[in-house]
Amino acid sequence: MKYIGRKVEGKEYKERKTAYALITDTDGNIAIILERGNIYNMLGGEIEDDEEAKETLIRETKEEIGYELKNIKYLESMGCYHYLDFLDKYELAIMDFYSADIGEKVCEPIEKDVKLVWAKPEDAVNKMYFEYHRYFLEKYLENNKEIER
Repeated sequence: MKYIGRKVEGKEYKERKTAYALITDTDGNIAIILERGNIYNMLGGEIEDDEEAKETLIRETKEEIGYELKNIKYLESMGCYHYLDFLDKYELAIMDFYSADIGEKVCEPIEKDVKLVWAKPEDAVNKMYFEYHRYFLEKYLENNKEIER
């Protein structure tokens, strides 16, 4: 697995396992979410208890935007050492990235301050809050290829 970020010696890192989806539309735009009016992230989040990563994606997508996912396919895993200033903690994020398509709307979102946004890939990269989302999307742009479905 590839690791990015800089590990600060002498700091204790809490491991957090997550799963995220790269979702594109027919025009090549990427689905991202806007949280609390100023934080952009990829769809997905923390893997809970005994969940599988795909289950996390399905649950998080329903919670965040109220839609189902279909055609979920594994892309890669990556680790990132980083510091969360708003929580004052060091974290090792272990991420599984998938491609997926948005399906039907199945419920109202549980998370109230989250909005689905479609962005051009280069705009999505620049908006991402987390370094690992920027890195993953930059790599996607560099490869300049369609994600096989």
